[in-house]
Amino acid sequence: MDRKAKLRAIVQGSIFTGIIQFLILVSAVVFVIESDRERLEVDPYKTHFVVLDIIFLVLFSIEYILRVYIEPRKRDFVFSFYGIIDLLAILPSLFLVPGFRVLRILRFLRIFRIFKATRFILAVDRLGAALREIQRELLALVILSLMFVYLAACGIHFFERNAQPEAFGSILDSMWWSVVTLTTIGYGDVYPTTSGGKFFTALVAFVGVGLIAIPSGLLASALTQARVERKKSEDSEKENQEQED
Repeated sequence: MDRKAKLRAIVQGSIFTGIIQFLILVSAVVFVIESDRERLEVDPYKTHFVVLDIIFLVLFSIEYILRVYIEPRKRDFVFSFYGIIDLLAILPSLFLVPGFRVLRILRFLRIFRIFKATRFILAVDRLGAALREIQRELLALVILSLMFVYLAACGIHFFERNAQPEAFGSILDSMWWSVVTLTTIGYGDVYPTTSGGKFFTALVAFVGVGLIAIPSGLLASALTQARVERKKSEDSEKENQEQED
């Protein structure tokens, strides 16, 4: 096995992938906490956030370079979806444009590689069978939902932070609005007042309707299928017992 093949095995391995996923999560958490501290006139930890951003920049840059190096068709990778996301994850820090760092969360899509073998164990066999049937779809939906909550909070924070600093002054404050809007609850305690915020809210609301409808349809279909299979199994057992009698 040549050097590039060994390096490809390491980069595509579960350990390296797990480390990158951990860094992505930490980066997202740091970005949220940092946004919450922007309102402070004097932040004693500001230097720490700068150092963390440099660390993330270096580590994500090394990952990007390694992935380009091990790819036989480098051009195809660079212009692929994940290749572009990898590049967007480091370019904002290189150009010192903090607002674009929210794009790092899109790299979270790679977490699907980790959870491929995930299995759910439930006590209720019929519901368990239904959930096992759609577990990958539900897992993907949960991850996408968390991504949308994060991105929606970042978006409304950008549009409304100056108009309503008390409600949208940080991403942490905006996450309440994000969850309420995406789940289509809409309490109305906080709402956008700017034109950009209203347009963004309309887009988020449409996404929320889809997020609510998808798991309901998946679960209903899976339960129906599980019920049919259980019925067939019971009928077959009954026929076998009658024949034995």
